[in-house]
Amino acid sequence: MKGISVDFVMNTINITEAFYKAASDITTDEDKTLGEVRTSNPQMRVVIQKAASKSARNAAKGLSYKYMRRFISLLDSENLSCFDEVLLHYEGLGFDNLEVYQYVKEWFLENYPDHKKMIVEAAPKRKAA
Repeated sequence: MKGISVDFVMNTINITEAFYKAASDITTDEDKTLGEVRTSNPQMRVVIQKAASKSARNAAKGLSYKYMRRFISLLDSENLSCFDEVLLHYEGLGFDNLEVYQYVKEWFLENYPDHKKMIVEAAPKRKAA
């Protein structure tokens, strides 16, 4: 059934919020299914999984080194050397690639929190006739 899964590694029964709402009514199939799963696995705890917000999932989508470098070179070229210094700083400290990326991404978002809006504002505007 959709909305319920059993995780034997974490020892949990995972259900979605929609499944939880439906299972709250004792006349539904969801309630019956949850009862059966709990009876079969009495040592497991039930965990309600919240859906990730769409904005949180897409906040850093497409945020690669190439994107960050191109963005800075086009919209803030004076600070391109600063970006390179930040990258070299974290690489020089011996962090692995994922940690370096996380720190550089945090630096970029701290310095350019509205980078997507800045791109739109910098776009050429149509001249009035």
